[in-house]
Amino acid sequence: MHLLLIRHGETDWNHERRIQGNTDTPLNARGIAQAEQLATRIAAEKIDALYTSPLVRARATAEIIGQKCGRAPNLDERLREKGVGDLESLTIAEVEQRYPDLIRLWQVSPDHVPLPNEETPAQVQQRVQTFVADLRERYANGARVGVVSHGGTLGLLIATLIGWDISKRLPFWFDNASVSLIDLAAARPRVRLLNDTCHLANGK
Repeated sequence: MHLLLIRHGETDWNHERRIQGNTDTPLNARGIAQAEQLATRIAAEKIDALYTSPLVRARATAEIIGQKCGRAPNLDERLREKGVGDLESLTIAEVEQRYPDLIRLWQVSPDHVPLPNEETPAQVQQRVQTFVADLRERYANGARVGVVSHGGTLGLLIATLIGWDISKRLPFWFDNASVSLIDLAAARPRVRLLNDTCHLANGK
């Protein structure tokens, strides 16, 4: 099975560098345009199925992809973004002002820095593990499955697949409307593509 892991298009909060977490923010005009370019890219991949987080920014991205690919998106709560607790809705500047000690630790620590009232990495890992296990049961080895989700969730999904120690900071970054390709057909997962945005105008 091949997983095409897709981050949703841009929202106003992305543009403002405001932390979204589970807050249900819509795509902005640029995000819709990104999703349309993304849809053309994914249509060429000839996916067998399409799954999405139920949050509107992901769902709207998936619906645009689905229209182009002829695949109705399947909503799955397990693909929801990682909850970031008290930091949700704050800009990066506001976090720096309100939580200076946390920011200082975040800048230097190689380990995961717990956020106040966050959904823990272990909790996110548990839900993405069950999601992938269900896909393995449902689809043949050569199937291509599109998955529209969020940066935090996609990072933990890839970390889980490759055996990354989630007590450590994740080394992944996902731009809006990016595509990553994970090959699960072999004995061990292979990352064939990571954070690709070549389908977007000006590459971003």
